[in-house]
Amino acid sequence: MLQDEDIKLFRLITGEELIAERVKGFSSSENHQVTIRNPIRFMLVPSKGNPNNPTVGFAPWQEFSTDTEFTLDKSHVLAIMTPIKEFKEQYRATFSKIITPKPGLILP
Repeated sequence: MLQDEDIKLFRLITGEELIAERVKGFSSSENHQVTIRNPIRFMLVPSKGNPNNPTVGFAPWQEFSTDTEFTLDKSHVLAIMTPIKEFKEQYRATFSKIITPKPGLILP
């Protein structure tokens, strides 16, 4: 089960910011690498209604790969941080196995 403390933000040297589940990370016995699962990149998106009030957009990090786990070299990661509650909730909802009914859906 996905633990709250396993969801982290990653800032890469490319400038990309990811939210992902940290599977393994950065101990000397792990070759200075971190393994992440289900990474999503996020960026600020200008609001059409008010350009001074941007929103946050989420997108797959490696959209052309079928892999769900990636190993990053420590030298490519600038920072690992704890995300705000709203980001954790959105991340959990994205990868939740629970299907919620949509309005207008008829259930038995």
